Order: sequence, then C-alpha cells, then structure tokens
Amino acid sequence: MELRDINNFVQTANEDQLKAFGFLGQWMAENIPKYCTCASKCSQNCELAKALGGALQAAGQKLQVQ
Repeated sequence: MELRDINNFVQTANEDQLKAFGFLGQWMAENIPKYCTCASKCSQNCELAKALGGALQAAGQKLQVQ
C-alpha cells in the first residue's frame, strides 16, 4: 500500500467506512500517549504515520460535511 492509496480510500469511502476510519482516528488520538513510548517520536517523524494521520483527519472532516 502506498501513501496515495490511503487518501484515495478516504475520498471514495462510503459513510460506514468513514465512520470506522473516524473511530480508528479517535482511538489512536486517545491511546497514542499510552502505547507510543518511542523515544524517536516515530509517529511524528515517519512519513507513513503522518500520511495516515492526515487521512484520518480528512475522513473526520468528510463525515462532518455529510
């Protein structure tokens, strides 16, 4: 899977898929401080992690518009 695949998924996702993606984004936002204890801050420096975070935000925004 490439970075653009994540964004394409969000752009074509149906409402249920967006809700699932939104739930995942919310869960990650709440639990990353508990589970991501990596000293290198990989969730902030990794391009794939940043792309996933951006796609999760886009899914949330798309849900709000609907």
